[in-house]
Amino acid sequence: MFAISPEELKKRIDAGKVGFMLDLRNEDEFAAWRIEGRSEIETINIPRTDFVGEEERYLVRLPQDRQIVTICAHGDSSRDSAEYLRNHGFDSVSLDGGMDAWSELYESRKISDRPDIYQIFRVARGCISHLVVSGSEAVVIDAVRHVDRFIGLAYSLRARIVHVLDTHLHADHISGGLEVAGRTGAHYHISPDDAGAAAYSYQPLRDGDVVSFGRSRIETFVSPGHTPGSTSFLLDERFLFTGDTVMKASIGRPDLGGRVDEWAHLLYDTLFQRYEKFRDDLIVLPTHAASLREQDADGVVRTTIGDARKSGDLYQKKEFPEFLAFIKESLPESPDRYQEIRKVNLGLLDPDEAKRKELEIGKNLCGMAKTA
Repeated sequence: MFAISPEELKKRIDAGKVGFMLDLRNEDEFAAWRIEGRSEIETINIPRTDFVGEEERYLVRLPQDRQIVTICAHGDSSRDSAEYLRNHGFDSVSLDGGMDAWSELYESRKISDRPDIYQIFRVARGCISHLVVSGSEAVVIDAVRHVDRFIGLAYSLRARIVHVLDTHLHADHISGGLEVAGRTGAHYHISPDDAGAAAYSYQPLRDGDVVSFGRSRIETFVSPGHTPGSTSFLLDERFLFTGDTVMKASIGRPDLGGRVDEWAHLLYDTLFQRYEKFRDDLIVLPTHAASLREQDADGVVRTTIGDARKSGDLYQKKEFPEFLAFIKESLPESPDRYQEIRKVNLGLLDPDEAKRKELEIGKNLCGMAKTA
């Protein structure tokens, strides 16, 4: 086998069986995003333009005692380079489809019964969606743009999608919520504080609203800060869908609207007042993960409110001045494309598929950098 599928590569990464990767993309592409695992994988970046035709110069940098996985953007260059390496005595395979294919790899895990909760994880982007099934009805929370994942899963479970909810107006990825609702006849819900300028109609989410389906109920809690309309969903008093407000390893950044001081104050109030009512044992199911290290042994990204309160950097900043100062010191860059994605998610732009892929390139940067 001289090519490896994204699915098989992910399995090997999880099992610690990937010893070395050679990434042939340009340096800026490699810096923007790369394949990572739950533990460190030795990887070197040699751009194709440097490597091809000059391979012998670089062979001394490659291991002969481990299999080398070659990677490029689309899979063509890495296939040719893997063949070259095999012809020169190296054990080498190419990632089939390259980073294009890796970017569309999803994993689905069932994480609860009654109601049945399925976590759908987009591996390369760290985007997390959830399908909740109660009886014969289902709810989708924070759908990404590859909507067949949710529609097909619900169909296989003989469940009808009746509600689609977005916790907030996403900036780092294109939402599929409106499309899921349109194709299934479901109601699409989002906060008017985020979607007031939207070019489409929706069911507005208000504090205390209840969304009922099957034998379950979701209560909405306004939790602004990451965005003014960020909303959390409490499912059957057991599970809290926090969007980007509280993630497993970070807190959602409050600067993507260009008003960091104002939104930081909203975030402070959410963490220390609005969330104060929640029990420590509530299971938090966020919408993003910064890396695969946030997947647990079952391949699920989750935490509890209690653990977030104990380990979250911002939760240790009890006074607002130090809270705000920490935020300003911890913010990563805000990519320009995020503002364009926001417009797509408001229905103000309708880019073609190639442009949609381009907008979603790179690591998710919705959380604040965690200090060492």
